[in-house]
Amino acid sequence: MDEYIDANLSPKENGSANIQIPIALLAFGFSVFLFAQISSLSQNGRSMRWQSENLDRQSTSLVESDKNLGELIKQRETIVEQSQQVQARYTEMLTDVLKLAETDADSRSVVEKYKIQRQQAPAGTATAPQTTP
Repeated sequence: MDEYIDANLSPKENGSANIQIPIALLAFGFSVFLFAQISSLSQNGRSMRWQSENLDRQSTSLVESDKNLGELIKQRETIVEQSQQVQARYTEMLTDVLKLAETDADSRSVVEKYKIQRQQAPAGTATAPQTTP
């Protein structure tokens, strides 16, 4: 049996070689884990920068949109005032036509043809009656 035992290897050296392999595998696994964590953090950092840039762009866009909305409201106010003035003129004109229809046959035929009538104000309001074409 002695002839099968290698004289160069002592039991002490053989045991230390066996313990170095698991430690090396453990160290390799740990280094792979750390690499994965570092690359994940790097990717998360890029994602956060992208989100921050998008937030800045959206904030700028929102401020510009708010400014444009204010300008559009100012532009539309004049149009609304003009349309209210035109509506008031038509209401006055149709009221006059209704008054004339009481005595004039031509006005009466226009009122009947276009079915012009006076709208009654809803209960509880103190506004003048409006006419509808």
